[in-house]
Amino acid sequence: MAEISRAIRSTCRGLSPSWFEPSLHSTYFHISAEYISATPDVAPGQPRLLPIADFLFLFEAWHAADEPETGIELGLAIPGAAHGSMGLSAMSSETLWDAMVTMARYAPVRNAMFTHRCFRQGDHAIIEMKPRLQLGEFQQFMGYATVLALYNILKAISGDALDEDIRLAFPWRTPSRSQPSQVEGLFDFESRYLGVRLPLDVAMRRSHSADSDLCERLKMVGDDELAKSMGNTAARVRCLLRQKTSAWPSLQEVADELAMSKRSVIRKLESEKLSYQLLLDEVRTELACWFLRRSDMQLSEIAEQIGFSDQAGFTRSFRRVRGCTPSQYRSDFRHAANST
Repeated sequence: MAEISRAIRSTCRGLSPSWFEPSLHSTYFHISAEYISATPDVAPGQPRLLPIADFLFLFEAWHAADEPETGIELGLAIPGAAHGSMGLSAMSSETLWDAMVTMARYAPVRNAMFTHRCFRQGDHAIIEMKPRLQLGEFQQFMGYATVLALYNILKAISGDALDEDIRLAFPWRTPSRSQPSQVEGLFDFESRYLGVRLPLDVAMRRSHSADSDLCERLKMVGDDELAKSMGNTAARVRCLLRQKTSAWPSLQEVADELAMSKRSVIRKLESEKLSYQLLLDEVRTELACWFLRRSDMQLSEIAEQIGFSDQAGFTRSFRRVRGCTPSQYRSDFRHAANST
């Protein structure tokens, strides 16, 4: 066990800071956990983007690294409505092309692991995705899941007729041991990109589910969510903190990075009902949760690793953010993992 623990610690410390950056919506966490009968309460209950680190025990339960094709099953299990304003505005768009543009625009509020680009190439309409994070051994699994989830939205708009025209593109070789799937005939492997492709004339047909008034209202919601996730001060501070996990910056250093005065940062965070200390506690707690799940490190070691001078301060901060002690969190997680 000691050797395994050391290996896990090495992995933890070598992770890219982006693994602790909010990137994937908690809705997908709960759908994935429910599908494989895992206990989902290790993720925060409030709907929001979660760091990839929070999904790792689910990736393991799905055998995502060894059997990435299970991502096909996961993607098909995500209904269009689960994508919030992004999915609903797409499903009420005038045409499939409008739906594709809408999905690419609002994807960051639900799935920020990939960048999404919608464009026309010759007589085809394409959504292309590129990994924004270093997904490592889980890249194919998440590629399958994300492409199939987008397919589900388009299928909800067009029905079974879509399968005559759509192609799902993957930039890797045909798997040697693929699982039987009702959609495997739609796959193009060794493609130049990861994404979805439709004939342009099909994409430009009017959708039977089009509702322009509803679509505009949903786009307003999507624009608001996009602005909050990408433009507010709290998001920028969180991003800076996650980039500096080896040495947490002071409030003044954060202000300098943002080209703002210290007082301005405080005032803007207060307007968002937040504070620098609360954001720092949240980010440190996310990192602590990673260690609690993935290693047998003593609490005192974890406290030191994430920047606390003593274990008591770490425990108080953790309880304030998570509502339980670090020991309780570790125990609950292991119980959930064993049940799975």
